[in-house]
Amino acid sequence: MPRFKKHIISVFVFLLCFVSISRAQNIDSLKQALSSAKHDTIKISILLELVESISDDNVWPIYNDQLIKLSEKLVLDGNSKVKLIGKRGLADGNNNLGFIYNNQGDIPKALEYFSKSLKLQEELKDKQGIAEALGNIGVIYYFQNEKEKALDYYTKALKLREELGIKEDIANSLNNIGNLYYMMGKMKEALDYSTRSLKLQEEIGDNQGISYSLNNLGAIYFNKGDIQQALYYYAKSLAMRKEMGDKQGLASSLHNLGVVHLKIYTDSPKTKMQELKLALAYTDSSLTLAKELGFPDNIRNAERLYSRVDSAQGNFSSAFEHYKQYILYRDSISNEANHQESLKSQMKYVFEKKEAILLEQHDKEQAISKEKQRVQTIVIWSVAGGLLLLLIFSVFIFKSLQENKKANKIITSQKELVETKNHIIEEKQKEIVDSINYAKRIQYSLLAHADFITENIPQHFVYFNPKDIVSGDFYWATKQGSKFYLAICDSTGHGVPGAFMSLLNIGFLSEAINEKGIVEPNEVFNNVRQRLITTISNEGQKDGFDGILLCVDTETKQLTYAAANNRPVIIEDGNIMQLAADRMPVGMGERKENFSLHTIDLKPEDTLYLYTDGFADQFGGTKGKKFMYKQLNQLLADISTEIIEEQQIILRDSFEKWRGDLEQVDDVLVIGIKMT
Repeated sequence: MPRFKKHIISVFVFLLCFVSISRAQNIDSLKQALSSAKHDTIKISILLELVESISDDNVWPIYNDQLIKLSEKLVLDGNSKVKLIGKRGLADGNNNLGFIYNNQGDIPKALEYFSKSLKLQEELKDKQGIAEALGNIGVIYYFQNEKEKALDYYTKALKLREELGIKEDIANSLNNIGNLYYMMGKMKEALDYSTRSLKLQEEIGDNQGISYSLNNLGAIYFNKGDIQQALYYYAKSLAMRKEMGDKQGLASSLHNLGVVHLKIYTDSPKTKMQELKLALAYTDSSLTLAKELGFPDNIRNAERLYSRVDSAQGNFSSAFEHYKQYILYRDSISNEANHQESLKSQMKYVFEKKEAILLEQHDKEQAISKEKQRVQTIVIWSVAGGLLLLLIFSVFIFKSLQENKKANKIITSQKELVETKNHIIEEKQKEIVDSINYAKRIQYSLLAHADFITENIPQHFVYFNPKDIVSGDFYWATKQGSKFYLAICDSTGHGVPGAFMSLLNIGFLSEAINEKGIVEPNEVFNNVRQRLITTISNEGQKDGFDGILLCVDTETKQLTYAAANNRPVIIEDGNIMQLAADRMPVGMGERKENFSLHTIDLKPEDTLYLYTDGFADQFGGTKGKKFMYKQLNQLLADISTEIIEEQQIILRDSFEKWRGDLEQVDDVLVIGIKMT
């Protein structure tokens, strides 16, 4: 049965659940950002996030209406680049309207707006957007029992997703097609597609999807008459749903196991009385849980099964009572009004469950899924647009200043005009500073969250001191399974250009680890270097970054790393040990060898330090000289015995004392780590 969400519809067998995805963003912050945003392109990006983040069906459509109106305005009035952004917003807005009309039961309208979204995605040549729209239209035809049309749209969506190589989306399409073949009675094809879907879900660690696929396979084998295989997959699905705390899934799995054990008994009642006892136990648990949840569909199915089990026991009086309850719920659900209330109740429960899981995952892992990758891409391009506008404003201000100076020399008497121009310049400068401050908020949202690092490396500190409002230095983290990755990098440049490079570098690091599944740090650097060369260095530019990518296996405590023009430092009993690094950047350089993989043997009493060049290159002291790496390493050795949190304070005070009244020359980033 279908599961709907605002951007894509997916299908799972035997369980109807409506899920909205939370972005784990602060909704109040998004609303505040929307009210202060100066440019329509940025407003569209924020509106998209609000629509996805808000679960209240009485609220998010309001923002979706704003998204559509603003997007239509840009399509009609903007230049070619702005029109493109407007079309993207309009494509998502129409998709969301399809979602709204589908929930209201207006299938023609839902199909109309999903088709509009598809047409816009095709004009944009956005394969991922096209695939999502095709999948949504396929589910509409699925509900209309037009299975051949549904299969056609599902197959087209699968082909595009396989070209893109996004495993989560491929698994979704495979599951949809497998379910459709099941409904068509084609068990061989259903088994093939459902098995392929399960394999991909296991690769990406999608426990929710795995539990549904296991349940689907159980149903397929039961239909084929392979009872043992059906029991195997139903039992695995039950165990996983218990572990996740998925109560509605549990009710479904318990019901299915009750059906299988009743089938075994019915086929051979004299020799398998134990099967009847198991059927009764599963049925009783299923009914109890269904009543606790209050979902009429689950209660109806459980009452019917209980009636059959009681009949098999010869308890005809109880069987009749359960059958009456089954008829009562069946007739109630057939009433359209009650059916809609059932759907709303299910949607509320599943959303609350899903939201709780996502929030817990965000607090613990700050997991970067494919959806977050898409958000990072949107943010990066939004910032790129903002930076382009900043450059345009800068040229405008420069010209205004030049004209102002010339006017002062020639027309000294026009004081009032000069003051007016100065006021305009101040306003423009304020707009630029406001835009850069907004860019800072975006950049800081992509840096590694303190709680995320603390969960994986409890003993650590981060001293981060950008030269300007935004920074070319960055620290970023992610986690895949037991492997926690921490990057400490210095992008080419600082300020606005450096910040742009840092966002691009974060995007490529995330793509390599979270999307392509690259495990070893040196292979991640190799991949990111190639992406940088093909993206921005095709005309000889040598933009990229120096840095370290550390990988901590949180189970085995093994540490590995790759280093580009940056050497980690270990302080052991006051002794300074500089570790190995490759003398080449991540980007275009004179050397093109593969990066090396190194292993760190870090004992509990040792401290590992990772830093960029900003601290060592700072001028200061009584003679105005650089701090230098030797003095920095000695400072780290001197403070290594202090409490880890105190070390950050000492470093900050030492830097400010050394700098004195001199200007800060570069971004500063130092991270200290102790393994417990």
